[in-house]
This record gives sequence, C-alpha cells and structure tokens, in this order.
Amino acid sequence: MADYYQVLDIPKDATEEQIKKAYRKKALKYHPDRNPDDSEASDKFKKVSEAYEVLSDPNKKQVYDQYGEEGLKGSMGGMGGAPGGFSSMEEALRTFMGAFGSGGMGGGDSIFDSFFGFEGSREGGPSKGASKKISITISFEEAAKGIEKEVFITNYHICTKCNGSGAKTPNSIKTCPTCSGQGQVLQSRGFFSMSSTCPQCHGHGKIISDPCPECSGLGKIKKKEKIKISIPAGVDNGMRLRMTGYGDAGENNGPPGDLYIYITVKPHEAFKRDGDDVYIDVPISITEASLGCKKEIPTPLGNSCRISIPEGSQNGKILRVRSAGFSNVHGQGKGDLLARVIVETPVNLSAKQKEMLSSFEETLTPSNHPKRKSFFERVKSFFK
Repeated sequence: MADYYQVLDIPKDATEEQIKKAYRKKALKYHPDRNPDDSEASDKFKKVSEAYEVLSDPNKKQVYDQYGEEGLKGSMGGMGGAPGGFSSMEEALRTFMGAFGSGGMGGGDSIFDSFFGFEGSREGGPSKGASKKISITISFEEAAKGIEKEVFITNYHICTKCNGSGAKTPNSIKTCPTCSGQGQVLQSRGFFSMSSTCPQCHGHGKIISDPCPECSGLGKIKKKEKIKISIPAGVDNGMRLRMTGYGDAGENNGPPGDLYIYITVKPHEAFKRDGDDVYIDVPISITEASLGCKKEIPTPLGNSCRISIPEGSQNGKILRVRSAGFSNVHGQGKGDLLARVIVETPVNLSAKQKEMLSSFEETLTPSNHPKRKSFFERVKSFFK
C-alpha cells in the first residue's frame, strides 16, 4: 500500500498549505485530461486525490497517522465509490477545485472550464463581416500620377426589410428550446460536464419561426454596386490598399469587413523604376558624347525636361534630375529621374566615312583615351 505522504511527496509534519500545494502540483501533472488514454497517469491521479482527501481532513489524517490505511477502512466504508474514497465524483472534483482556492464553480459552465479558464466560446455576439479582395491593373503613368478607378463589387448588406434580424416580424423570433436561450448546451464527458455551442440556434439563443421573405432568414442580401477607388500617386507593383468598411456586413450589429485592393503596375517601355527613382536610357552618338550636347527627355508624369550631357561622357554615365521621379506613396518627398547615357557605335558606314574615321584615329593621342592607357598599364603589370 502506498504511503500517502510519499504519494504527495511531502513530510509527515507538512502544513495544510504544503499539502494543498503538493496536491495541486501532482493533480495537474496526472490529470486525465492532460494525459488522454494514459491509464498509469489516471491511476496516479486517483491515488493523489485519495491521499489529499485523507491528509486534508484533520480527523482522517489523525486516524491515518495512528493506524495507517487499514484504520481508515472502517470509518470510510472501505473507501469505495468514487476515486480517492470520495462519496461521489462530484465531491472528488469539488475537493480538487477547493485545493486551488476556487471556492466552488466560479460561475463557469463546467468544472473543467472553471479550472483551466476555458470559458465556452460564445457565438451570437457582434462580429466583423468578411473582408474582400480585388485586383486592379494600372499603367506606369497612372501609378506616377495617381488615379481614381470605378469597379463593381458584390457584398452582403443588411436586409432593410427585417433590419438584419432575419425574421418576418419581431414575434417570429423565439427563444431556442434546446438551450433555453443560453446559446450553450452541457454535455457529459466522462465525469466532466462540458459546455458547447447549441446545435439548433448555433449559439444565438434564438430561433426564427417565420423567416423574412426578402433575405430568407439570413438577415443579409447580396448586392452589386459600383464604387470609386482612389489610387494614390507613387503606388508600386504588388502594393495593397485597404478600404475600411467595404466588405460584407457584420453579424449582430458588428462592423462590416474591409476591401483589399491588390495593385499590378504594367511595365513601361522606356522607364524602369527602382523605389521612387526612375531610370531612362538616353542614346547619343560618339560625336555628342565627345563634344557634349543637350537632350530633351521625357519624365514619368508625361512632360519633359532638358539635360546637359558634358563633353567626354562615357557609356553608362548617370545624370540625375532631382525630384523628377515618383512621388513617395506615403508622402515622403519624391524620387529622382536618372538618365543613363548610352553611347551608340555607328553602323553601316560608307567608304568615305570609314576613311574619315581612320584619318581621325591617326590624330588621337594617349591623352585622348586616359582609361584605355590605364587599362593596358594594368594588364602589363599582370605579366611582370
């Protein structure tokens, strides 16, 4: 026979508080709900409950200390019935809860719920309506300037005939007979009493005997409507906008859901975007690159600006036009327009043009090609 003090792992002179604390620790460890299908844990839980039931009672503890477990059998009717020698499982659970200072059921729907803090989920309260999403494709120019788009969406709206009640008349709303208006029903799970959502009223506590003919008792009707979506300047590909309250109507006076707009921006033939900055390639001739020139280039907003390309500009040189890029979608300034110089090599030359180029080449000195000179010097150093 197990020693009750060993079962709770406490000394024989343990105080009442120590006994409670030890029982709490052991009961939580071996509780059947935490150890499903574990017969060993279930047996240990019964032993722990039995030990606590004896040691927490001064009279029983005195008999046990003097005569052991055999001495208790006569006074406790053989300790039969519920686990741990309690007169009933309800008494055992009440003792179990008492060890935690709960003072009873605490207003919960079940002993299990009260102990572990799992209040039964309550349906029927206000809840937000479902959110919707749509996709919109816009041009590069529209993204740069911002635009207002009109689209059609289909949502659930509160039925105006029944004001969302789903009933033909107020008298058509009855108290649910299954749960008596509580929205919850109690079900037995072994020796626990568990609460769950009422299957007839789905947690509302009410049923409709005569549904509204307009919405068939749903309380909502589907409507297709045209709305305007304001797309801000600077929006980028893959961004998501939200319009609050443009989703489905909420349940039981809950707020409507939201509308999420996913943006796709078409690529542009000439412009490439990098954040709020925009790149554009500007092709020029060898002569223009050598002598310098001025070029009129377009901007993302559809107008143009004039840039000066300095003489001796090399292929790939970047010229920056401040604040001529995209507006920041969050209102934090504007990006730049970056003009990348692309020096074009002439093709399809005539005999005369080739002759002139050859003559021109003969006039060039190393100072005319500083990068070429430094390049060959670096190459030579590799072979030294």
